[in-house]
Amino acid sequence: LMAKRLKIAASAHKYGGEFLVAGSIVLVLVLLFVKLKPEPISIFDVAVMIGALFAMFIGYFKLSEPRYNLVLSNNGLVFYHRYGKVRISRDNIAEVGQVSIANDEQFIELSCLGLRLKSIAPLIKRMPPRLALKLIMEQRNWLIAGIKVKWPLGNVPDDWLIEANQYQDKFESNGLLAMMSHRLEHFNELYGYHFLISYNYFDRPADEFVNLLQHWLRDPEKTIEKYSNIK
Repeated sequence: LMAKRLKIAASAHKYGGEFLVAGSIVLVLVLLFVKLKPEPISIFDVAVMIGALFAMFIGYFKLSEPRYNLVLSNNGLVFYHRYGKVRISRDNIAEVGQVSIANDEQFIELSCLGLRLKSIAPLIKRMPPRLALKLIMEQRNWLIAGIKVKWPLGNVPDDWLIEANQYQDKFESNGLLAMMSHRLEHFNELYGYHFLISYNYFDRPADEFVNLLQHWLRDPEKTIEKYSNIK
């Protein structure tokens, strides 16, 4: 028997087909209407056609996103992104939780889940460079938010603002993967978690998602069975 997996739907993929079909239908109807009516094409006709094309454009990009952003199994999880995927072994996850940072004056809670890893080496070795580049760009705001709290006077070390393209600790990496390695270390120092995953990717409220992952980490088989039966 195939091992059970729990698939967490991607919110970005939702309604992609509906947008594409609706836009196509409206565009065809408007084109027929314009062709059959005796008057010349109006500004309103053009506006409706542009709106239909825009809906089709949205639908296409929604459908190009992964159908699932996270798949959980007994042994680990796979994070799917438009620019690639990466697998993280459950044995390599030390903790999951809500990401936040505080000092005497500020408290910031980010809209993302955090994974603290026992080692970042397996994650980096499995990560496509294209995905690393996209995550480095997407998650820079989270880095800046943490830096502002940690160094409120602006005395930020240079290597925090631009990650080096060489990394050597317990393993060695270069280029984009080295930059991602430094970013994971920076996130861990700021937030106590290496790998951050935005809640915007997923189909359920943040507190429910954190609860699900925490239960999965403790008892994956029981958690997958429980949530797989929830419709």
